[in-house]
Amino acid sequence: MARLTRRQLLVLTTGAALYGGFRYGTARVARPSELTGPLSTGAQALLDRAWHGLDPKRVLDAHVHVVGLGRGGSGCTVGERLQSVLDPLEYMKFSIYLAASGVTDLAQADQQYVGRLRELLQRQAPHGRALLLSFDRAHDDAGQPLPDASEFYTPNEYVLSLAKASPELFVACASVHPYRADAVEALSKAVEAGAVAVKWLPNAMNIDPSSPRCDAFYDALVRLRVPLITHAGEEKAVHAEEAQRLGNPLHLRRPLSRGVTVVVAHCASLGSNPDLDASGGSGPWVDNFQLFARLMAEPAWNGTLFGELSAMTQVNRVGAPLQYLFEHPELHPRLINGSDYPLPAINALLQTSAIVKAGFLTEDERGWLNEIDRHDPLLFDFATKRTLHLGDRRFPDEVFMARPEVFPRLG
Repeated sequence: MARLTRRQLLVLTTGAALYGGFRYGTARVARPSELTGPLSTGAQALLDRAWHGLDPKRVLDAHVHVVGLGRGGSGCTVGERLQSVLDPLEYMKFSIYLAASGVTDLAQADQQYVGRLRELLQRQAPHGRALLLSFDRAHDDAGQPLPDASEFYTPNEYVLSLAKASPELFVACASVHPYRADAVEALSKAVEAGAVAVKWLPNAMNIDPSSPRCDAFYDALVRLRVPLITHAGEEKAVHAEEAQRLGNPLHLRRPLSRGVTVVVAHCASLGSNPDLDASGGSGPWVDNFQLFARLMAEPAWNGTLFGELSAMTQVNRVGAPLQYLFEHPELHPRLINGSDYPLPAINALLQTSAIVKAGFLTEDERGWLNEIDRHDPLLFDFATKRTLHLGDRRFPDEVFMARPEVFPRLG
């Protein structure tokens, strides 16, 4: 076994201490989800306001991850780098991710992950549904899978089985790499089995959304009436600049031009990319959210381009993008809600003090939301998004309910 450097040992020891502290109650790396008694009058009133005006049967969290280690025949995999002490930063990150998901026994990791998610939704009264995201492997330019370069793999079949078993809680989202020789066939099979959307993370999966290689897949999406939910902007799991450029929001003009309904995860609210509209495609680097806002302002995409709110209250994103969205209410009918679960359960990422400082919550609201958080981090994320405001402006009810123009197969 290779010897660890002093820095690797330090990071690994810190990560193990933090993860162990969470598991045994001595630290709060991730938020617990055990019931701690009834909510206070103020917290319950905030929660009642959050649900007011919504039809629970239509409420949809459009960004919920499913991750597993292949236990129980799920078929899921996690990259070796995340499980190896030889890469302690990635090991620590994955350990915290497991803690946030309620996983305490790696031998039962897949079952515990889904069990915790199911429990969180079932004990909410009322409750909506979660769009569970499959995640295809990275593929090379020839369409061959790259398992060693794939951080996560969550097969369509597994997510479809979860949605079929609990249709009152879960909806299935497929993931198919468009360079695969069987991409259209795999898409058709997943949709026939019940998938209502497709998820991509171009930076991590090696997908260029502006490539003609995707055209047949785009045409199939249109024919099957399935939206593409795609990450745009910077992806923290990717370190190569060339891969980060695959997240340029302007690449999405190609699927839009072919009639695809495109949902931009996180509203591309992190990082920057070259301005492809300037200087022959090699213009200055521009904030990714500004490039997203430019796309939203182009009349041709009104009705087919949408933004998704997951992660936008995290400490590394909260601020100018949310302010822009509040200041442009004409965009509100083109927004949908998502949690990016299990990330809302990670303390370092979700800090209500940062949201108050940015001007989107009051101190009283912060206290009540923190109380809800101690009961249920998934409900906390929903209630936070429903409570956010800039002056008297809030996100309207339609942002939080599935709409036929985005998810025509959801019914």
